[in-house]
Amino acid sequence: MQHIDPPPFDARDVYTTCIGNARPSSRERLESFTDAVADAAGAYEVAAQGQALHTLTGLATAPTAPRDRKALEGVYTHRMVKDRTPGRRIYEALRGTTDEEGRRRDNRCPLCGEGLVTTLDHHLPKNKYPLLSVVPVNLIPACRDCNTGKLVTVPVKAGDQTLHPYFDDFSHHPWLRARLRRPRGNEQPSMKFFVSPHSDWSDTLTERLQTHLKVFDLDYRYSLLVSSHIASTNHDLTMAHTNDIAFWLERKAEGWRYRGNPNTMGYALFKALAADEWYVNGGWRGSSAETNLD
Repeated sequence: MQHIDPPPFDARDVYTTCIGNARPSSRERLESFTDAVADAAGAYEVAAQGQALHTLTGLATAPTAPRDRKALEGVYTHRMVKDRTPGRRIYEALRGTTDEEGRRRDNRCPLCGEGLVTTLDHHLPKNKYPLLSVVPVNLIPACRDCNTGKLVTVPVKAGDQTLHPYFDDFSHHPWLRARLRRPRGNEQPSMKFFVSPHSDWSDTLTERLQTHLKVFDLDYRYSLLVSSHIASTNHDLTMAHTNDIAFWLERKAEGWRYRGNPNTMGYALFKALAADEWYVNGGWRGSSAETNLD
């Protein structure tokens, strides 16, 4: 859930680069879609800026011939992703695996904020929208879990849209929250992650945030990741004075802001622990160092 700058690539240039080494028999057919790809990219950008990607139903029907649709999908698969193809350099730049000097670097997945980028996710899937298969603003750097978890999800109404890292930025308000689930009997404590929108935000935006958590299964994925953080925190708290625990946890939360964005798993986790009286007043003592969260 991190806003990132849109890629500085023109859709027409990217498409013509990718098809540049096609055999003459294929190139002529692929070149005939150049204007359609450029037009689709323009329509996509306008819709994305207006949070209205669900309205692009017309793009999903073009082109109509299965053979043409498969060929357009193949521009991404065979002419951008594969090594030593014309579009590979663009693919790596979009994925963010190299900086301007060509040095390799790691990036955090903007969709979940936790995984490392290993691939590109088609925000609108290429098998549903083949004209967008190599449109740069439709290609999001992503971790493997986000890419495979989303699969071919297509929004049919405004609230179905997941957050778009290039066009959506809601980092000015901490809308990702967590709540500690206190253990019963021999249970271990667990965390529940949920949406807490700003009071001025619309119902549609709230639904979009909830859709994002659901589509990428972030409540479950985060709950698996926090166990080690809670175990480490429980150990650290053995050396803290009870009156200082809430303040210490609040400071810990602030350290989890990523580029000023509070909507990270760690920020939500430690804010929840700091706000829970049971945990702050000694509940953490009942959580062993081997805590495993459901």
